[in-house]
Amino acid sequence: MKIGFLLPTFFASSALFPNRIFAPKLLARDTIDGLIKNGHEVFVFSTPDFETKGTLIPGDISYQQKNLPYFKLRNEHPGDRSVRTDEVLKRNFELSVTAQAFAYARKHQLEIIHSYHDFVFTPHYFEEVAQIPTVYTLHDPLPPENSFEYAEFQKFSAHCYVSISMSQQRSSLKLNFVNTVYHGIQLDDFPFQAAASDYILFMGRLVPEKGLHSAIEVAISENIRLEIGTQFPDHEKEDSYFVTKVKPFLENPLIAEPGMVNGADKLLLYKQARALLFPIEWEEPFGMVMIEAMACGTPVIAYNRGSVAEVVKDGVTGFIIDPDDAERPGKGNWIIKKSGIAGLTDAVQRISEIDRVACRRHVEEKFTVAQMVKGYEAVYLKALQSKSQ
Repeated sequence: MKIGFLLPTFFASSALFPNRIFAPKLLARDTIDGLIKNGHEVFVFSTPDFETKGTLIPGDISYQQKNLPYFKLRNEHPGDRSVRTDEVLKRNFELSVTAQAFAYARKHQLEIIHSYHDFVFTPHYFEEVAQIPTVYTLHDPLPPENSFEYAEFQKFSAHCYVSISMSQQRSSLKLNFVNTVYHGIQLDDFPFQAAASDYILFMGRLVPEKGLHSAIEVAISENIRLEIGTQFPDHEKEDSYFVTKVKPFLENPLIAEPGMVNGADKLLLYKQARALLFPIEWEEPFGMVMIEAMACGTPVIAYNRGSVAEVVKDGVTGFIIDPDDAERPGKGNWIIKKSGIAGLTDAVQRISEIDRVACRRHVEEKFTVAQMVKGYEAVYLKALQSKSQ
């Protein structure tokens, strides 16, 4: 099959954003490489430095590299002008790469385009004009009613969508979901370790909805060290969340100073942790850190939000905790009956009940790149069949 893979965001550029956490970039790379391994031709539309085994047709990032000002905004406040200029540059890059992809697909008779970025709705408009079969992987929760995004999705509700968890589909917004394809990882990149050390781990972005403040509270309550893998803010960029909820506790010897970790350092944190804490405060469609930790043998303690109940097997690969008294699927059926922080601390106390081998096995059975690629192959065939009818 001749597949166009569209990742039209300059966040995929390591040159422009060397320290940015952008999960779709690595997932796209692994998906593309897996498709090629299975015999498909893949043509990749992204930034010039996107690493791939596919045929790369790069977009032009010279505007971003030159930091050209947007002349029309010359009379605005410098701060507002900078923000709006960045947004214009971002959108124009996406528009340019998307136009390039659909033009190339038509000229070279690609069978399908896989759009792997859903921030703006540009590919949907091009699909309407070009009539090239296109599937869209959604990475974010579906938007609320009375929002611009909700209205745009309604306009294109008949297009072919892929969810990354079943929980992501729970919405009053009804889209044409072809299938759900879970994210996968290369198992060789996450070696298993049977023995744990004496700390618990938080890994994720330093934003309120990821719940680092809850992990800190649990660690102090249980007198256990908390290692923190996250992007540490520059002093001048410290926001109110970091200043009020995280920074005051960094003097406590139990709380490690947050730091960006990659490669061997990231793996070491995963492999040796007694548990990964995932106390999220939003309906996260999929949490890569959960499967990365379990692949290394580390169980997960997570709030019952978003995809957690689809990724973690309660009592087998970790513990699922109700975050509050709100009604959610599975509420009251988890092994740990307490909710909130009390539930998290109970889970930490019982984490030795979890078999680390079972954690690894669970990922091997459900969350590998090979399984992810197989899922997308089925999606492409189904989307092409629906277009031919």
